[in-house]
Amino acid sequence: MTAKKKPSARAARREAERAAVKLARDRERLAALEAGGAPERPIDLASASEVEITARSMPCPRCGGEVRVDEHLAETIGAQRLRIAKVFCPGCGARRSIYFRLGGLLPN
Repeated sequence: MTAKKKPSARAARREAERAAVKLARDRERLAALEAGGAPERPIDLASASEVEITARSMPCPRCGGEVRVDEHLAETIGAQRLRIAKVFCPGCGARRSIYFRLGGLLPN
């Protein structure tokens, strides 16, 4: 019986890179299922001034770095009016949209 051959440094590096890409893809899928990841699950905010602050406070799902807000839009999706923050991560280049609904938690 022969022992398994140890993979070369290049093969080990390529395997680690494939695993990192797979992990990043899985983290993006999980972020899409969280609050704000889709129009069906918006984050409730009291005013529009909180949209960019809240979007910037959310880390990049791919690398965990800080994101910057490229655009802040107001759109009607289905029957509800939503705010959309389009964010970009300068570290890994990932782009995503975060959905918000205004007026959800207003005090009396």
